[in-house]
Amino acid sequence: MINPNLIQYLYQQNPKQFAIYAWNEYKNRYALPFSSNENVLVVDIQDDAELHKLAAALMQLHNGDKEIIFFNEPDAEIPEKNREVVSLQHLLTDPITVQKNGCALFVPAAGGKYSMADFQELIAHLRSENGCPWDREQTHQSLRPNLLEETYEVLHAIDINNVADLQEELGDLLLQVVLHSQIALEEHEFNLEDVISGIEKKLIYRHPHIFGDTSVSGAGEVIKNWEVLKAAERKNNHKKQSMLHSVPEDMPALALAQSYQKRAARVGFDWETIEPVKLKVQEEINEGETAQNEEERAKELGDVLFAVVNLVRWYGVDAESALREAAGRFASRFEYIEECVQKQGKTFADYSLVELDAFWDEAKRELK
Repeated sequence: MINPNLIQYLYQQNPKQFAIYAWNEYKNRYALPFSSNENVLVVDIQDDAELHKLAAALMQLHNGDKEIIFFNEPDAEIPEKNREVVSLQHLLTDPITVQKNGCALFVPAAGGKYSMADFQELIAHLRSENGCPWDREQTHQSLRPNLLEETYEVLHAIDINNVADLQEELGDLLLQVVLHSQIALEEHEFNLEDVISGIEKKLIYRHPHIFGDTSVSGAGEVIKNWEVLKAAERKNNHKKQSMLHSVPEDMPALALAQSYQKRAARVGFDWETIEPVKLKVQEEINEGETAQNEEERAKELGDVLFAVVNLVRWYGVDAESALREAAGRFASRFEYIEECVQKQGKTFADYSLVELDAFWDEAKRELK
């Protein structure tokens, strides 16, 4: 039972609403059940090890200098006598000895932070009669280009390894998810909780080696089981049975090809070694060279690209990212050549290919 004197004291000190969590019920979770912008009282912390574990978990939400109100002997008649303000880092590096009756922590809300519930409220507001005309006009179809663009911007942030950009772009992508969910809610189709519940149930179902009694020997077997489970899902949901059918056909061609190849490989439709993969590339090139007409040549060159994508997959490289990076390198080096030409007050027509190649080699040395 929670000490009413402690509750009364906290309300006197901080009249804002706060939630109460019994740590004994949540200590085995991998993520905390509350957000950083909530006032939280955590009770039922029994010993030093549990206190340290809670402090480490709180570091997921707060900085080390975050001030925490610590109550040893939380059942005391006068809680203030057992009150101590400490930093979160202090609890990790110089833990306080927990008394026999346990301890409690009051974690004040962090300023300037917002939760998923806050974000849902904002989007619902923007879509309401009192909201924004542009947001109210949006539909699933009108937002389609935005969703695609934001996805590419997330990928770009990953490609350039910019963490700040990645955080921002993931926020823009999340906006699209919440907007689509809000539109569906208004149409009485589904809501954001349905989206989250659906993916959670799917992940639990597809991880029987974690949440069930299935045993696996490694990641490879996990992937094979995944395809078996997905096939069962398609059958139960009366969907087309081909495992390739769920791959969106409007994906970029390289990504589409690699996705098809990965799914086929998961069920054993793949070469046993990389050597035949290399030979297949040369075979397809030869067939392209001996094509009898333009239509046949286009078909064979498509097979060349598909075979190269398979070779890239065998090397464990993402084909779409690899080609995008190569195109970026080409653009940077070509811009370097352009600058060299412009500095001389000339045009490309004034240079031979050999001279332009010399600029290219210089660009490769300068722009590594």
